[in-house]
Amino acid sequence: MRAPVRPEAPRRHRRPRAIALLLAAWCAAAAFAAPARAAPLALASDSDFAAFADRLRAYADASRVRWVVAAKTRADAESVVAALANRLAPIDRPLIGRVDARALADVAPKLADSASPLAWMIAAGESGAEGRLACSWQVAVSDPAFPTIGEGPLAVSLAPNDRLPVGAAATFRVGHSGLLQSKLYAFDETKPGAIRDLATVADADIPVAVDPAGDTIVLAMARQTAPFLERVKSALAASDGERRDLGKEYALRDKLIGQGRGIGANIQLIPPSMLSAKKDVVATAEAKPRPDPLMETCLYALTPAP
Repeated sequence: MRAPVRPEAPRRHRRPRAIALLLAAWCAAAAFAAPARAAPLALASDSDFAAFADRLRAYADASRVRWVVAAKTRADAESVVAALANRLAPIDRPLIGRVDARALADVAPKLADSASPLAWMIAAGESGAEGRLACSWQVAVSDPAFPTIGEGPLAVSLAPNDRLPVGAAATFRVGHSGLLQSKLYAFDETKPGAIRDLATVADADIPVAVDPAGDTIVLAMARQTAPFLERVKSALAASDGERRDLGKEYALRDKLIGQGRGIGANIQLIPPSMLSAKKDVVATAEAKPRPDPLMETCLYALTPAP
């Protein structure tokens, strides 16, 4: 006669299966949430060439963005690049200097059987004039929308005067290699006065603001306290890394680079005594000679991708 089955036995058998199902679901969710990356661009038709020419123009102010055009042979790739140049207006043709023609077998062996030429983005390092213009702050932007042959999203470092188009899933990191004794200020701003203190943002990969006006990263270094930036910092003290609309009297773009100059990146050396309202800056500049520069301000613009 068979012994009766205990009531808890079925439960004991179901539990490992339930845990396995939960683990499988978690792994699937994690894989879905993992950052994807955009595939290389196929250059198979006139519309593909026109779209790629538009991309070249869109990234014209991103000085460290480069492109690879690859085909069956290098000669074929060079023909593609020449055809691309013919689609650019004369004023834009220098951008072809940022495009490297290569053979697929040399740079992407796994894609060597592609039926059409391919194009993707790569990141250039600091060199030449770019190296001389480097700021003591470093900003690197990762975006799954950048077409690449890498395993994950491509990261591009920004340089002074850069405007980088990005997608809604882009993130950035900020680093500093200047004087240890300096006072550091790190903010970003969308519309004038809408600011967050990057020093208090918890994420290492900081989300780019999804805003039609773009996102201006303002990074400053001072040997002395900068009164205006201290007021901004104090106004954001309770924000916990969230953006706050402080009003136009706190507008970083207007106070640091002046109205009408846009939100492009640049480097300025500004003494702390001049970091106040614009009318005070003018009065100070006219009243006495400008003192030795005591501050470095680096501005970078992240704009919505077209």
